[in-house]
Amino acid sequence: MKVRIWDLPVRVGHWLLAASVAIAWLTAEQEAWRLVHIVAGATAGAMVLFRLLWGFIGSSSARFSAFLRGPVAAIAEARAHLAGHAEPRATHTVIGGWAAIGLLALALGAATTGVLTYRFDEFEALAEIHEALAEGLLALIAVHLAGVLVMSLLERQNLPRSMLTGRANAAPAAEVRAHPLAALTLLAWCAAAVWLLLRWLNLPG
Repeated sequence: MKVRIWDLPVRVGHWLLAASVAIAWLTAEQEAWRLVHIVAGATAGAMVLFRLLWGFIGSSSARFSAFLRGPVAAIAEARAHLAGHAEPRATHTVIGGWAAIGLLALALGAATTGVLTYRFDEFEALAEIHEALAEGLLALIAVHLAGVLVMSLLERQNLPRSMLTGRANAAPAAEVRAHPLAALTLLAWCAAAVWLLLRWLNLPG
C-alpha cells in the first residue's frame, strides 16, 4: 500500500540540494558565473543545516534515529532485500541512511570551504580542501544514484518518483504529515542565509 513516508520539507530539501549541487558543479570553472556558483553553494549549505535540524525534530521518517543503525543491521537488511524478504520500509534503508549522512556532510563541508576560499583567498589550502570535498561529494552522488537504481529494482518501485510524490510502499501506520509550513520555512531560511552571505562577502544580492 502506498502511503506518504516523505514529508514536504524532506522532498523540497532533497531536490533543492540536488539542483544546487548540479548548478555549483556546472559553474565551478566559469569565472563569469562565479556569483551563481556562490549562490548555489550557499543554498546547498543552508539546506543541509535545515536538514540536520529536521533530522531531530521532523517527521518520524526524517529523523536520524529512524534509519541510522550499525553494520550488523545494514548487513541483515541487505540480505533480506537480496532474498526478496524485506518488509516495506517507512524511511531510508540503513545503508541509504548512512549515504545520506555522508552526502550532507560533504555538501556542508564543500559549501563552507567554498565561502571561506572566496573570503580568504590568500589561503591556497582552503581551495584545495574545497576541491577535494567537492570531488568526494560527486563520487558519493554517483554511488547514491547507483544505489537508488538497484533498490528501485529490488523493491519494484520508482524511488525517484517517491521522493517527488512522497509516497511509497509501506504500512499504513507509516503515514506522515506533509508539514507545508516547515517547507516554507526551509525556503525562507535558504533565501535569508544566501542574502546574508552575499552581504558578508560584499557581493550584489
